[in-house]
Amino acid sequence: MAALIDSIEQKSFLGAEFATWLWFRSETGGGTVDLGEGKSCFIDFEKDLVLTSDAGEALASALRGEAPSLAPEATAALLAGKKVQRAKIRITLDGAPWEMTLDAERFDWRGLKIDTPPTLPFDEAVALRLAALEEFHGLFDRLFSRFLNARLDSDAWEAEADGMRRWILGRSQTPPTGAGR
Repeated sequence: MAALIDSIEQKSFLGAEFATWLWFRSETGGGTVDLGEGKSCFIDFEKDLVLTSDAGEALASALRGEAPSLAPEATAALLAGKKVQRAKIRITLDGAPWEMTLDAERFDWRGLKIDTPPTLPFDEAVALRLAALEEFHGLFDRLFSRFLNARLDSDAWEAEADGMRRWILGRSQTPPTGAGR
């Protein structure tokens, strides 16, 4: 059991890297993230953003408001080497929106909000919500697969990391304007 816990702890950085990569991809892609096969989804970091670091004097930066990812404090946190620890994210695919909070440390999403028509009979509403949940799960898996494909390929990850460094430095020179807002 101890070996399993050690293995999990050694890979716990992946959640923060994934969440930060998602932010990078959405902001540099005009709010959209390519899913492959001609599909893309719209991603917006909303209302709650927590960035953390293992080193330094201020280990966490918690930002709240309408567009915390656009705040100068978000840029300062990125420049200090902090990564996304928790974020409220809105993802839209083919007009279907989902909102959730991503906890990067635990690699868990919670508080998932699914839009369903309010006038449906109970059994139809449950079936529609279950289908939407299944669709979201597949979408989240596709996003994580896109990240892992880059992360596990050393050349691809070097290019991604270089793009992320340029993105962070670019934010410090020109504040982001908020794609899709």
